[in-house]
Amino acid sequence: MLDFWIRVKDILDYQDITQKDLSGKIDESYNTLQSWINRDRLPNAEQAVKIARILNTSVEFLVSGKSACQFSTDEETIRLLEQAISNLRKR
Repeated sequence: MLDFWIRVKDILDYQDITQKDLSGKIDESYNTLQSWINRDRLPNAEQAVKIARILNTSVEFLVSGKSACQFSTDEETIRLLEQAISNLRKR
């Protein structure tokens, strides 16, 4: 099984969320979620983001296990992107 799904299952267990609950929260059928897991298929980027947000973690952590930081607020994300753009323009 892909590490992605192992991490998802671990967090689901820790947060006492069922796979059926998760499938409903990401607007996918339970069968689709089970198919991804059983066939070791990663969800598309949009669904991976939804899963990470529901589990209060990051896609980076689900994929790599290297960062368990929580999502930033939208305002903070926008501020950081604007700062990065500004830094690029200064070069």
